Amino acid sequence: MSTVIPQADSFGLPVNPDTAFSTPKGEFKERIKKRQLKMLEKYQDLLKQFLEPGEEILLAMRGCSPMSFIEQLTVGWVILLIKRCTLIVTNKRILHFPAKMDFSPKRSISQIRYGDVDTIKPAGFLGSRFTVRYKNGVKETFLYVKESRKLKAIMPKLKLQGEPTSLFRSRHHLCPKCAVPLEPGVYKCWKCGMEFKSMKTAMALSIFLPGGGYFYTGHPFLGLGDAIGEIILLVVVAFSAYNVVFGTADPVGDLMLLAIFGVLLVFEKIMTVYHAKHFVKEYIPVEKDFQPMKGT
Repeated sequence: MSTVIPQADSFGLPVNPDTAFSTPKGEFKERIKKRQLKMLEKYQDLLKQFLEPGEEILLAMRGCSPMSFIEQLTVGWVILLIKRCTLIVTNKRILHFPAKMDFSPKRSISQIRYGDVDTIKPAGFLGSRFTVRYKNGVKETFLYVKESRKLKAIMPKLKLQGEPTSLFRSRHHLCPKCAVPLEPGVYKCWKCGMEFKSMKTAMALSIFLPGGGYFYTGHPFLGLGDAIGEIILLVVVAFSAYNVVFGTADPVGDLMLLAIFGVLLVFEKIMTVYHAKHFVKEYIPVEKDFQPMKGT
């Protein structure tokens, strides 16, 4: 693959126009070029930081990050907004950027090294998703990816070979400050010391503070809804418990009410902890405003 010289109309990024600005059949289209550049515009600063020497951009895609069935079932259609992401396919890897609702970048990034990949299979209706199977046996599916048909077309250009990363062998996160790979389950960068929101804190806040886990992981609307629902459940449980202890005209009914709403409260807490644990795995920096280290 030939080296691509950064052009002024691609924000100084090394974009391969033959793959990025064409149809799956390889035909150049101006509308595709405009769409690709629109996606890249919001990520130009991050890409200039993270792209490696000799790395060129083959394709930009938008979609949804991998999500569990439980997340889809318990959060509903809102999960599609929460899990939005932008994917940048290069000649060396796929960069994964979790995104806000307008597809602007969050402060999180992960990478899929081709040496860690066993297969990449676009599938679904009109090729609306693709599944990555890693050499460690894990597989992930990215949903609602409009450009996955194009990904299938350029698959021959992706060299899914080479030695896997010794520590990861699957998708893994990078420090947004110094760009080094982060250790799984360790919420502090080993190189620059940047701290990320931790699993223990997310779980503690989810248990002891209504909506706390959602607020902590940067989902205030979910947190507000969860807090309102939890407070209502707590009031009903407390009122029912009071009636059971001090006696009422209908002790059996109050006991049943206590049991039902008590179970609902426990279930709500379990789901809050579950969601918070998944959200915190995106490695969310504690520091809101930071500057990338020079020379990374």
